[in-house]
Amino acid sequence: MNKIKNIIFMGTPNFAVPSLVELIQKNYKPSLIITKSDKKRGRGRKISYSPVKKIGLKYDIPIHQPKNPNNKKTIKEIKDLKPDLIIVVAYGKFICNEILDIPKYKCINLHPSLLPKYRGPSPINWALFNGDEVTGNSIIYITQKMDAGDIIYQSEMPIHPDDNYGTLKEKLSKKSGSDILKGISLLEKDEINPKPQDEKKATFSKLITKYIRRINWQNSAENINNKIRGLAPKPAAFSVLNKKTMKILEAEPWEENQNNKCGQIFSIVKGKGILVGTETKPLLVKKIKPAGKQTMSAFSYSLGHKIKNKFFSDVE
Repeated sequence: MNKIKNIIFMGTPNFAVPSLVELIQKNYKPSLIITKSDKKRGRGRKISYSPVKKIGLKYDIPIHQPKNPNNKKTIKEIKDLKPDLIIVVAYGKFICNEILDIPKYKCINLHPSLLPKYRGPSPINWALFNGDEVTGNSIIYITQKMDAGDIIYQSEMPIHPDDNYGTLKEKLSKKSGSDILKGISLLEKDEINPKPQDEKKATFSKLITKYIRRINWQNSAENINNKIRGLAPKPAAFSVLNKKTMKILEAEPWEENQNNKCGQIFSIVKGKGILVGTETKPLLVKKIKPAGKQTMSAFSYSLGHKIKNKFFSDVE
């Protein structure tokens, strides 16, 4: 069995951290980390490192932060290192063919969906938007076409009714380490049987925009709830009440069918929340974040505001 020793890891956000930590702990410590440039954050505009960079510094791993990873200097640095494998997890930048051709075992990527479903930037959100019951991680070879490379390994994960974007993202992130190691094991044992993706079954996840986040109350209770789940806790679905934006973080379809108008807050359920009319059954809104205020229960908000029979709107 061939042992993969020389690895370059490319990643940036918290989602990529469990993969990197797992590699280090299982004796696959990268020779180099490539991550995005530092950013200035907060009122003091202090320099903020990416989560992946913080782990790299903790374990004394050399770090490279090019604005463009495809520049001549970065390509030369990678060539000089002669990596066996490049692993990409949520790096967030395009990688050119010249880099893809350098490693002995090529470049692989972990994508949090069951490809070819939900290629693109927001696969976790869209799995929830569509009410899917199963998702997973895919380990693929990287090609010039986004998320279209041959599949090395896939693992499935159930989506529970109470999952939202935050919880599902965390679960897939935690599982990413073992999935990456499984992919490495297959490469080392030469047991790879790459599976081409069926282009006819490919679907795409769009970038999350303000328009997508806006709630249309003339939709079904189930679809609205899926949108809320797919955006909570951040960036959050929202609506407008009394000309002020309100983020809606948790809800559930209400089983009691009642005659009501779409977007109307027609009842307050003590200790639980507020009932809002939709195209189908009512939606019980349970947790909200009013503009300029902390997250709170919708019922608590109703105690201090006269909102019964008011209407949510999609106009600010």
